[in-house]
Amino acid sequence: MAFEMINRMRNQRKGKKGHMAVKLDISKAYDRVEWEFLQRIMLKIGLPEQLVNLAMETVCTASYSILINGEARGFITPSRGIKQGDPLSPYLFLLCAEGLSSLIHRAMENQLLKGMLSCNGGVRLSQLLFADDSLLFCEATIAEC
Repeated sequence: MAFEMINRMRNQRKGKKGHMAVKLDISKAYDRVEWEFLQRIMLKIGLPEQLVNLAMETVCTASYSILINGEARGFITPSRGIKQGDPLSPYLFLLCAEGLSSLIHRAMENQLLKGMLSCNGGVRLSQLLFADDSLLFCEATIAEC
């Protein structure tokens, strides 16, 4: 689908309105996930509060210490990020991607983003989400940028 959309953009020569695709590589986003955002997403989709609290406990209990000359000094308690390698992490990250998708969908409903037609009379696409990559499609205007 991504190839078809890019090919459509490349072959569309007439008209004053152009389109653009923005590729987001969100593989490093594991380190940036705000815990409050993650908690709100889980509650928003209707997960039981007890399950949300349990998941947040696994995320929030991380702490790190720094070794200086072989001796542990101080503790650093992070306020964001998901531990890579934790079996729960990919699922939590999917919830964050769902949050991004919902925000883009809302922008489409409010006509802040117009997306791009897949073909004449086809569906209007605004995003394609992959494992840790996203393609966003919109009109090439300052407002949509």
